[in-house]
Amino acid sequence: MLNDKIEDTPLWSEEISDERFFEAINGKKFSHVCTAPVKYDPSWSSDKDVAFIVTGAQLHVKKHDSRSVLHLRLMFSKVSNFVVVKSSWTQGSSGLSQRSGIFSVISTSISGKDQKKPVVVLDSSVFPTGPPVPVQTQKLLKFVDTSQLCKGPQDSPGHWLVTGARLVLDKGKICLWAKFSLLNTAS
Repeated sequence: MLNDKIEDTPLWSEEISDERFFEAINGKKFSHVCTAPVKYDPSWSSDKDVAFIVTGAQLHVKKHDSRSVLHLRLMFSKVSNFVVVKSSWTQGSSGLSQRSGIFSVISTSISGKDQKKPVVVLDSSVFPTGPPVPVQTQKLLKFVDTSQLCKGPQDSPGHWLVTGARLVLDKGKICLWAKFSLLNTAS
């Protein structure tokens, strides 16, 4: 539906340097997390009949004075002749979450592949605390919530796409919230 409407030149969000959004965390590589919402910049286009959807993401650490701050950057693609008609923020602790990668929300939303995944049921008597994971992943799970946020064509009333995201600290863990939006053709 969007193949011929997405422009080839993506735009990256700018990092937020507003210290009000820097939350302290006990990390070795960084001391703070930037929790500001990352959304498209309205100055990217003067056209009213465009929408910007998330098509990529990066985490990076940058020095701000004496602090090392973890930032989320998003890559946006411009979709011509479409407008956002409804948006909502979804967090990992909602009923939509499942175990998976932190940025799979973005690729799932764009590709729509989540609906084709087979359902796997694990017997809790075999894995009472969940399936085994590599040791490095277990260390990461202490600091990062790896739940997946899913919203797509199966969620009424239509095809949801990611149009923003933010990092949030919840009980000492870094979590991802996503802004899902419905697009409609511009008249």
